[in-house]
Amino acid sequence: MLKIMAFLFFMVYLYIIFFNSSKLFLNSANKKIYIHLAMFINLLILGLLFYLEKPVYEWFLMVSYFLLISIELKFIYNDEWIKNIFITLCFGVNFFAVRLIYICIHSIMANTPINLVVKDFETMLSVTVIALITVSIYILPLIIMIPIKYIHMIVTDKGNLKFGIIILSCIYIFTMLNTYFLYIEKDSILMTILWLKFGICSIIGFFVAIIYCYLFAKLQLYVVKAENIEKELKEDEILLKKLENEANYDYFTSCLKRENIYKRIDHILAGFPFFCIAFIDIDGLKITNDVYGHDEGDFYIKAVAEILNDEFIGKDIGRIGGDEFLVVLEHTDIYTAMKCVIRCFEKVENISKVFNKPYSTSISYGVIEVTPDNKLSRDEIIKLADIQMYNFKKSRKKNRK
Repeated sequence: MLKIMAFLFFMVYLYIIFFNSSKLFLNSANKKIYIHLAMFINLLILGLLFYLEKPVYEWFLMVSYFLLISIELKFIYNDEWIKNIFITLCFGVNFFAVRLIYICIHSIMANTPINLVVKDFETMLSVTVIALITVSIYILPLIIMIPIKYIHMIVTDKGNLKFGIIILSCIYIFTMLNTYFLYIEKDSILMTILWLKFGICSIIGFFVAIIYCYLFAKLQLYVVKAENIEKELKEDEILLKKLENEANYDYFTSCLKRENIYKRIDHILAGFPFFCIAFIDIDGLKITNDVYGHDEGDFYIKAVAEILNDEFIGKDIGRIGGDEFLVVLEHTDIYTAMKCVIRCFEKVENISKVFNKPYSTSISYGVIEVTPDNKLSRDEIIKLADIQMYNFKKSRKKNRK
């Protein structure tokens, strides 16, 4: 009857190990055939022990258990060895620690030396059955109760797994070394109580290790969430900058849009204004578009815009029309502004030569200085600059004639 109970509860224990390990491995694949095969092999080994009816040294049993369960989990789930070892240690520590506790309790209650208890097959079989029942009662709810997201963090974070394996390995070896001495003839109640304390400490150590892994997993979960939030914030920041650029800048030339350059002028005028405005117009753009196509016209506009952006770094440049630009040079006098504009004029004239274009390239410009005693509005200032630009364009046409 006792052997039948041992078979029955050993099957329950194996069922808990193999079937519930799918949650620990996060593997939902159909492994029932392999699990039943592993359970059959383990039951054969148990049957062999029943047939021999000889006591098995605890250290040999613990080593065999560790190797057998680890290999079977690897064969069933084909996952990393680090996970197999962690799960094997979780079940192994509990089973052998509980078994050690019951051995000591039986020795104390029966007033029998502990070395005689471990050498009695029937007694050890009873203790093993009770240990299987006990472990099955609290291990299964523990697996079910822990949220899957924390289990996922425990088994996917190698740092967390290594920490758990180090603690559980120390407990496992500690239990193995202590159970080895059970077979030594020492009729001492104090030693039995000491071994009982070792078994209880091993159980406590297991729960402490799991709690720490749980807390580290929870902390890691918060870290991942924080990283995701930070990533989302950066993406939102990039998107916001992109939207801001689209709203404020002309996508074609990277210059400010007309309404934004106007706002900039209004802002300066509202204070203590001292700045220059350069009104720049691209010469012959319409002819370039009509004769050589809009691709050449686009190239012409972009080439002029690049020269302006390079020359007026840190200044406000706005595109106010298809071929018209406004440059606002704050805290700049008329002479400095004229020098910069003339340099741009010379560079634009060289575009056709540098890029071997069949059409001439040039700009016309008008520059107005605005001082603190200014009484003109923004539109009046721009109009004056436009008139100067037109006069400049007109004078050049006359000189060509």
